[in-house]
Amino acid sequence: MKHKGLRITIGLLTGFIALTAIGGGIALLTGLEADRFPLEWLQGTPFKDYTIPALLLAIVVGGSSLAACVTIFTNLKWGAFVSMLAGLIMGGYIVVEVLILKQVPPGPTPIEYMYFGLGLATFLLAVYIWLVEYRHLAIS
Repeated sequence: MKHKGLRITIGLLTGFIALTAIGGGIALLTGLEADRFPLEWLQGTPFKDYTIPALLLAIVVGGSSLAACVTIFTNLKWGAFVSMLAGLIMGGYIVVEVLILKQVPPGPTPIEYMYFGLGLATFLLAVYIWLVEYRHLAIS
């Protein structure tokens, strides 16, 4: 397996993101995080409650990261591509969250910085693997 260390790193990053995104989405859906995320923060957004953001977090962010984790660890050719997408999705979710939530105090918070950084690291490491190992496939 080429770039085994990078693949393990991406797998660990995406596995962590998947677990925490799915868990966080479930916590939001069940109301376990209601005290940390008041409905007032959603004023002026398209959301009346946290149901849609929670589903997006669990299914889109968590699901894409889980797919990236599985594909990068199983060394499938498209594992790097799936990991690039998962990193972009993670980073994009955080950017949208920071832009639309009316957080008190205003974001970005340290946790948002951390998850944006995890998404960016995942994306960049996966881009490197893609360019080194699979670029010839895109050119030919």
